[in-house]
Parts: sequence; C-alpha cells; structure tokens
Amino acid sequence: MLFGIAVSSICLFLLLPLENARAHHLVPSHPLNCSQDFPCPPELHRRIDFWIQVFKSWGKEKAIFHDPEVPHRVYAVVETGQGCSARSKVKKARKDIKTNLYNAAEVMQSAAKLSDLQRHYVELFTPEFNTKQANAKPGDLRRAAENIRCQSGVRDSYLEGLTRFSRYSYMVDTVLAQHKLPADIRYLPFVESSYNPTAYSKAGAAGMWQIMPSTARTLGLELNATVDERLDPEAATHGAARYLVDARKSLTKLARALEPGIGDAEISPFVITSYNYGVNGMRRAMKKVSPDYLGVLQKYKSPAFQVAVKNFYASFLAARHVTLNSDEYFGIVTPSKKLQVVTVVLEVPTSVERIKTVFNITEENLRPINLGLTRFIWHGWRMIPAGYQLKLPLNASKYADNIAQLRSMEPETVAAGGKNYVVRRGDTACGIARALGVNCRELITANRLGRQAIIKIGQKLVIPKKLIVVNEPSKRGPDKPVVKQQSATPPLLTHKVRKGESACKIALRYGVSCRKLISANRLGRKAIIYSGQKLKIPGVAIHNQIADLDENNQYRVRKGDFACNIAHRFSVSCNALMSLNQLSKTAVIFPGQKLKIPGLEVPKTSKTAEQLANVAAVIAQDSSADDAADDADSSTDSQSSKINPQLNNLLDTLPELGVSVSNSAGVAVYRVWVEADETIGHYADWSGLGRTKKIRQLNKMTATAILPIGKLIELPFDNAQQIESFERHRIEYHQVLSEELKTHYQLVDIKKYQVVAGDSVWSLSNQFEFPLWLFYRINPALKISTLLQGQEVLLPVLSEI
Repeated sequence: MLFGIAVSSICLFLLLPLENARAHHLVPSHPLNCSQDFPCPPELHRRIDFWIQVFKSWGKEKAIFHDPEVPHRVYAVVETGQGCSARSKVKKARKDIKTNLYNAAEVMQSAAKLSDLQRHYVELFTPEFNTKQANAKPGDLRRAAENIRCQSGVRDSYLEGLTRFSRYSYMVDTVLAQHKLPADIRYLPFVESSYNPTAYSKAGAAGMWQIMPSTARTLGLELNATVDERLDPEAATHGAARYLVDARKSLTKLARALEPGIGDAEISPFVITSYNYGVNGMRRAMKKVSPDYLGVLQKYKSPAFQVAVKNFYASFLAARHVTLNSDEYFGIVTPSKKLQVVTVVLEVPTSVERIKTVFNITEENLRPINLGLTRFIWHGWRMIPAGYQLKLPLNASKYADNIAQLRSMEPETVAAGGKNYVVRRGDTACGIARALGVNCRELITANRLGRQAIIKIGQKLVIPKKLIVVNEPSKRGPDKPVVKQQSATPPLLTHKVRKGESACKIALRYGVSCRKLISANRLGRKAIIYSGQKLKIPGVAIHNQIADLDENNQYRVRKGDFACNIAHRFSVSCNALMSLNQLSKTAVIFPGQKLKIPGLEVPKTSKTAEQLANVAAVIAQDSSADDAADDADSSTDSQSSKINPQLNNLLDTLPELGVSVSNSAGVAVYRVWVEADETIGHYADWSGLGRTKKIRQLNKMTATAILPIGKLIELPFDNAQQIESFERHRIEYHQVLSEELKTHYQLVDIKKYQVVAGDSVWSLSNQFEFPLWLFYRINPALKISTLLQGQEVLLPVLSEI
C-alpha cells in the first residue's frame, strides 16, 4: 500500500520552527470540495488534511511521526534521507519523541512551566485534536507515547503517478463507465500504486490496482505461468470494477436491511474501504456497530481493523483533492503519451522471439504495452498462449503484411532457450532449472557453478535438457500444449547383465535385433557376456524408454498396472521397485499413484520444505527477537550488502505440491494439502472441472467456505491426465509468485521473532511486509497449527532491488 506502516527517526531534525509548528501543528487545513458520490463529513476533514500533506508536501526522504488514531497529530517531520526506511534514525526519533511526551506529562502533572517543545506536544492534545474533552490530560500524552507511528512522505511517487495518470485515465474512465461506476473511482489507483501498473508489494499485491493472487481468479483475472492479468492495466481495471460493483450490491443490501432508507452516498465510504479490508470485513463492522461510517471508525474493534483500513477512505478523498489541484501543488505536470496500440489475437502459441522478428520490434518497445506477460515469456521459458491479445505500437500500416506472414508460418515446436540461456536480472540457477523443466543440480554441475550456485547477469548457461512443446491437434486445442522433456543428445539405454542371460535373450527383451546388439557392443562372433557387464541397447534412447516419466523421473500408475509389470517395463527388479516405494508384497497400487524407478531417481529441483526450514533456522540462529522486530519493520538498502549466499536460491524452493494417493475400501482417494494463496476455484481450474461444486460436495463445504491453509482436501480425479494437468498448473502458479517477487525484491535475511498477543500470520505479513506463502515456506509446521503467544517463528526480510 502507498501508506504502508514503516518506521523512521529523530527529533533533532524538526523541520519547522516551533512557533510555526504550534500555529498549524504541521498539518494545515485545506479547502475540500467533495462530490455527491463520495461525501467528506467535517469529522473526516482533518484526517483528510493529513493525507493531502503526505501526498503533496512531504517527499520520500522525510519521515512523519504522528498518532495513528489521530493522524493529523504530527509530533515531528524528520529529514532522514530514506523516510521511514532509515532504521537507526527512526528508532532514535521515536525514542526521543516518547521521552518528550512523558516529560511533558510530568510537567503538566506538577503544574510547572512548560518549555516551548513541551508546549508543542501539549497543544497537540487540545480540542482541535481531541473533541471528547476540553483540556489535555497527562494520561493522554502517556498513552500516545506508546503508540507513535512513522509515515514516509510520498510526494515524489505521487508526482510520478500524475504523469502516468494521463496515459491510463481515458481507459480507466471508459471501463468505469461500462460498469456504471462513479467517475471519481479513477483516483483510487493513486492510493494503491501511484498509478503504477508494474507495482508489486512485498505482500504479493500486484499492478495498478494492487490485487492479491488469491483474489485474482474471483475477479475474472488470469494468473498462470504465461499471463498475469493483474499487471495488465485494462484487464486489472475491469477486475477492480467487477469487485466494486459486487461490493456495492452486497453492502447496500445489508445497510438497507439494517437501516431502511440509507442513501448511496452514505454507503460509499464502506465500499471504498472494503477494497482494502474486504466486503466481509465491512459487513461484520456494519452488523457490529451500524451502517454509520463515522460510528464504525470510532467504535469498531478488530485485530485487522487498524491504521491502513481506518485511513483508506480519507486517503482516497485526499488523492481526489490533490489530483484536482495538482497544478497548484506541483506546477504544470508533463503528461505521459496516451496509450495507443494495435491488438493482434494470436492463433497458435508463439515465442516472443518470433514476434520480435516478424514485426521488427524490440523487447523494449513490446514489453511496456504487454505487461500481463510473465517472466516465463520474456525469458524464453514459455510461448505466448494462443488467444492472447498481443498489443503492438500504433503503426500507420497496422501491420497487415506482418500479421499475414505470422499466420502463414508453421507452428513452433521448440520453445526459446534451447541449449543455452543468458541470465537476466532476478534469475537464480534453480529458478531457471525449474522453469525449463530440468534438474537444478544437473544445471549447476554442467555449468560448474559451485555449491552456492552463483550466477551473473549476462552469463551464458548450458541447459542440460531443453523443453519440447508438441502442438497436438487433439482435444486439448492449440492453447493446451503437451510438455515433454528430451535430452539434447539422448544417450542409448544400457542393460546390466544378470546371471544366466544371453545376448540374444536380452535383445529379444528390448525388441531389437540380436545381431545389432552384438555389433553395438563389439561382442564378437561368440557373443560372450558376463554377469555385471553393461550393454548398450541399439536404437533405444533413454528418453524413449522413460517417456512415461514426469520431471522427477517418477512413473504415474495407469489402470491395469501391477508393480512387477512396471518393473519389467523399466528392466528393474520388482523387489527393488517395491522397496524403494515402501510397498509390501500385498500392497495395492492405484491409477494416478507415483512410483520411483530404481536407478532413475534424480535429485529434485529444490530442497523440500523441511530442509528449507532447517536452512532458515541456521541463518536465523544468531538473531534476537528484538532485532527481528526492528529489521523486519523496515528493511533498508544497507541490508543488501550482507546477503547470506544460502539465500540466493531460497525463493525458488517449492513445497510438496503433488497429489497423494491412498486406499479407502479398495478405492483410490486423491488429496492435496492446501497452500497459501490457493482457492477452491484454482483447484477447479487446474483440474479442468471449471466449477467448484464437485470439490465442495466431496469435502462437505458450504458455498461460502474458504480453504484454510494446511487443510487436507480431497479432489475428484477421474484419470492420470487430469492429475498431471492439476500438478503442472499448480507448480507453475506457485513458481510465478516466486518469480514475480524476485523481479522486485531480494531476500536479504531471515530473523527470529517472538509472537505477542494479538499476532496472526496475516497481521505479521502486513506489519513486516512479506507474502504469506514465503512465511509458510520457512515455517512449514505452522500450516497445521496456530500461533501461540511466546512462540518463536522465522520472519523473512525483503529488500527492494
């Protein structure tokens, strides 16, 4: 969020003379002229004044120390150089202000004469700031001293937002009109992202409208390995508009049930605030207090109903005021060019390299107008999917000949990347390996990257295997490619000779000519072989033999399979296969179950969740809880200089995302453990079900029930292909979340933190700014348990790139 909680420093640097500070208490009043759609009652004016000042007057180098309950009660504005990110200065400033507040309270109580500085603090508790009482009391100052908030100035980013506003405002106005929403909602993206379509928060919210991954699907937005429509300005605006329309309907229905005759304008503050707090949160507040917004601000209590939520509507009104008066506050703002593009609908999956070649366009010109395409596309890891509406810079010819050329070309069979890959910003060895469907350890070995797997931008990596995309004219359609792995130079399969075998018997087993087998292994006319000897099987490449294996070289059981006939298929011992997979002689295997094949096991792309937690614990072993609170509250640029090498590939690790198969009365049961940012809707999409009804019925869930993290959910699979599709989409979804985070932030530390009363994983995520999935990645045991007061957990510390 634009006004996220952070911390900053110092009382030595008060920017304004005390006489001037006492005159207007650092926050002047502004002449507000609100619209009929979104009223600004007098009780909100001073709150709005504070945010106007944050937007128009205080730059990013300034830290504003104020009371979170009475925002315009500003104690000091401090020049720290980094706003609230200057951790040491912030800590000192807060300590100084706290001391001064306590000292002023003591002097008040003793009836002694106040110093100028003490008088400044006391006057901040007069009726202008506190209408509940006529005079300040010492207890008020003491209570406030324990709750001092730091807010960074945002004048710089707001000014940048004004230049972007002209680029997107016409589109936003058009979409809002299509959804019959008030035009003033056009100012909401200033609060969310300063109109930045590529904005990405540490908590995982993305785009101009700052939409969370778990919310995207409910808004009709696509989020997968190739497309993230949260970053597409027009698609995201439609998604936000759909949310606001539904929120208005839901909250209006409840408000009028509680208070018949209430007007639309009185409901508007709840609708806007719900964009930050959620519709259900606003419904709970209405039911608990009343459909009176000011009453809710004053009386509603909830652990999640804190500073950002309480100030969201006021900051929205402030954004409207500042934008309408931008010439007065910023002078003449140079607008960005309006977005003018030509849209081409792709008929088949197409690589970005082909697009650049056919249309003679650079990535620098193509990427800013196709923001919804993910790193997987731009890095050559995937093709742009069929049906995608590709945008091209406006051209007088409208690309008629280029489009005709593109559509006449044969479908591509090999995704870009091939045998070599050039490292880009944000890449890690294991991230590249997972995206290209190869083993991380093999990639590290092939490129001699060492134990820490350090890579540099521009470095060329040899990819041990390459991705093959087979465009089959099947039920899948052109936009549903079948993904397989193939070695660049597939080696021949070998067979280890056992006692009693002959060359021709072995040849017969593999369906090859005995003469060719003898010739390939130079056995001579007598074809003498011995136990333990390894023979090459001519014409049988390993990738053909293991075509039925997944990326982890595991076999998916099919209907009619038995353990021993699978073992025979792969020329391995049946006992060895059963032992490796912990199967007893009477064990029954089921369609969809995964089996490891002896001799073909390969290391996984990344560490398991348990191993990851152990790594995190080692990194955090010297950290104290106090340090965690300070560091996580405000990560600084200086932290990037002390990055632990073990963190380099940490963001690429994934939890176990496979489907487990078990036996229930002779019937196969398929289950998964719910991970952060997953919904039943995702499960339905990944399974090809489309609707959630079957999953809800199978798990006896109501229509409004949500998936709790760590819950074991049963899925209604019918075949192995359905399971394969589910797992592939699930893995790619979680990898996209990791890749997008890496584009903007780096993991610089992991700190220990001791849980206090009122903490939840959600509140810690908001307070210390990290995505939920990353918290559970380093604290896997907490997926199935709740936080307990005094418990020690690990918190990730992120720093902006």
